[in-house]
Amino acid sequence: MQSSVPPRRRKHRLQRDKDFTGDRLSSFREVFLRHGLPGLILAFCFLAVPDLRAVFTDSLSRAAGHPILYAIVAITILIALSAYTWRMDRQWHIGQLGWLIYLGALSVWEEWVFRLAIPQVLENYGATVWQAAGVSAFLFGAAHFFTLRWKLRWCIGAGLGGLYFSHSMELHGDLLLVAAIHWVATSVNTPRPPAPASSVES
Repeated sequence: MQSSVPPRRRKHRLQRDKDFTGDRLSSFREVFLRHGLPGLILAFCFLAVPDLRAVFTDSLSRAAGHPILYAIVAITILIALSAYTWRMDRQWHIGQLGWLIYLGALSVWEEWVFRLAIPQVLENYGATVWQAAGVSAFLFGAAHFFTLRWKLRWCIGAGLGGLYFSHSMELHGDLLLVAAIHWVATSVNTPRPPAPASSVES
């Protein structure tokens, strides 16, 4: 019997099958509570530290100097990603837009936590720049393994991607630029909101 899922909706699954953590994540609420919310709380905890808050502010200096340009770029990316997802399914709905905006916000606070805050803390304890980047990249991949229950190969990919993001941050010092790259990569990799396994493979 052939699958009832249209060919354009078939996609590799990032998540592991059911394991000791429970069933597959199949709703935005589950994804947010297990991954998004803890990351957001951690981001605000780091911002409460004055020295780290200064690092955060400095990473936004270019955006503060050119707010209109950065807003135009963000809107352009959102339109392009919306067109990309529409092209796959030939349909569009408000939930899809919300998912893309969520991934954009997630990219900002993940880059803040894993490319600036954690490495800065490690460097304060004597780690070199790249030692700190390596540890942070490992934690970044591990976070996806335990919270989103990604398969190991995708978590390794996330860790390697984290090293690239660290390089970009070291090169440009621009949080929003690196977050924009992260946003595009994440949206292309997980373009659809979470859904039950019966409706779409993800």
